[in-house]
Amino acid sequence: MNENRLKGLFESLKPKEEHKDTLFQALSAKGEQAEKRMPIPWRHVRTAMLATAMMIGFITTTAYAAAYFGLDMKFLNFLKPSDSEQERYLQNGAYVVNKQVANKNGTLEIKQIIGDGHLIYILMDFTAPEGTVLNAERYRFEGDLDWDSAGSSSAGYDFALLDDGNSEDNKISLVMSYLVTDQTAPGQEVTLLVENLEGAEAFPDEYETVISGSWETRLKLDYKNISTQHRVDKKLTLYGYEATWSSISVSPISVTLKVSSTFTKQISEAASESWKEIGLNEYSDHYPMIIRYQDGTSETTSVFTGMVVADHLSETITIVKTFTPLINDKQIETIEFFGTVIPMN
Repeated sequence: MNENRLKGLFESLKPKEEHKDTLFQALSAKGEQAEKRMPIPWRHVRTAMLATAMMIGFITTTAYAAAYFGLDMKFLNFLKPSDSEQERYLQNGAYVVNKQVANKNGTLEIKQIIGDGHLIYILMDFTAPEGTVLNAERYRFEGDLDWDSAGSSSAGYDFALLDDGNSEDNKISLVMSYLVTDQTAPGQEVTLLVENLEGAEAFPDEYETVISGSWETRLKLDYKNISTQHRVDKKLTLYGYEATWSSISVSPISVTLKVSSTFTKQISEAASESWKEIGLNEYSDHYPMIIRYQDGTSETTSVFTGMVVADHLSETITIVKTFTPLINDKQIETIEFFGTVIPMN
């Protein structure tokens, strides 16, 4: 990161005058909560903050800077933000956890969480016992999130191995991607359980357990929902059946479409029949959409990534499309879905 970019970032981190009183009151009244979430010892600096107004600006600027530059570089390399503005936006929405769980089989450290209403990314590091070399091309855990409150319905998870700069030691970095069908995930308390680290070479090599064991910890999904939801309520035809495009939720990491129809079963069956393998472990998108940007460029989701959940009782279909590299959601002009075009400005 060059000097000019660093200067620009620090300028953007300076708290505005109208924010200082609010920040002062929040930090004074909720010191205990701040201690849990901020990476600096607020209990020790609170007296100094009360003593001089100038310390307010210093402390709040430092807190913002810690949040900004706390986003792990491996996470940024995985997400691949489109520009510096999107990078700052992602960092502002991330939640820094830095929580370890250790046993004789290894140490799991939950680093950071970022997400929107339907997709959660959890960055984690795993350290195996000394003498173990983790140098396979792919790794994953068996895992799950156990939700405290009813209503959050999971639909699948996956793991991606990140480049940590050393493939011949006992440490790896992973991103767990977790999909949910509703938008109640941000702020919830969950229990993360992962077990039995599995490794494999390039696809189609099959996974085998390389380290047995389980790691469990409590987490609060205290990230900022970085998506924006829009009502659509447009009629359309899906595979020859009438439906209503109810809403769309857009973020840099995913786009979620909600469709309602009395023909959800027939639509789902027709969509499944159109699903084809188009490459090595790649399948066609049976619910494609076209994203058009303000600069005149466009992209079509021809390869399926994400999930589709059809609920025949509620007569709804939830379609979540994930994106890595990220999309520049602030530059989207229109989105087209089965011939229906909606503006996004």
